[in-house]
Amino acid sequence: MIRLTVRTQFDKRKLKKNVETATFTSISEAGGAIRKTASRSIRKRKNPSKPGSPPNTQTGMLRRVIRYEVTNNKTEVIIGPVNEIAGRLWNLHEFGGVATKRRKLKPHRFRVGEHGPIRIKQQGAKTKFARIELRTAAQANRATRLVAEENERRSDNKPRHYPKRPFMKPALDANRSRLPMFWANSVK
Repeated sequence: MIRLTVRTQFDKRKLKKNVETATFTSISEAGGAIRKTASRSIRKRKNPSKPGSPPNTQTGMLRRVIRYEVTNNKTEVIIGPVNEIAGRLWNLHEFGGVATKRRKLKPHRFRVGEHGPIRIKQQGAKTKFARIELRTAAQANRATRLVAEENERRSDNKPRHYPKRPFMKPALDANRSRLPMFWANSVK
């Protein structure tokens, strides 16, 4: 008969640290998967999408501004378009609604040497704007006038109606069954 004695040690702090690290990693991976699903659901097209389906983007900007961030307590992840870039528009697309005010540009008197807007006319396309270094007084005056004209155009307070075109909730729903997989065997 062999007699065996085993001693074990339980380090509570080490286990807690491992759980926190695993939670941070798992929640980051889950946020990344949801962000990728939402981004892939948005198509780059000129015409608006049908109500109830993810919005279309003309420039692809919406796909580029969707981010995810783990909160400071490392137990939550926030996923969605960054408001500094995307503004309130994408919130209107997700939930539907009415927008009455349009943000005006900051009035500015441009001078030679500064960077300002110019109008670019393309054959068969709408007028576009570009930002360049203003080299002449005429360009500076035109840039000042363009900003004033754009502010005047934006001052019409006609309400704009946005039907629901959700893209974040369907992305969460599509990944809901995968979420437990991110935490499986994560604590080592």
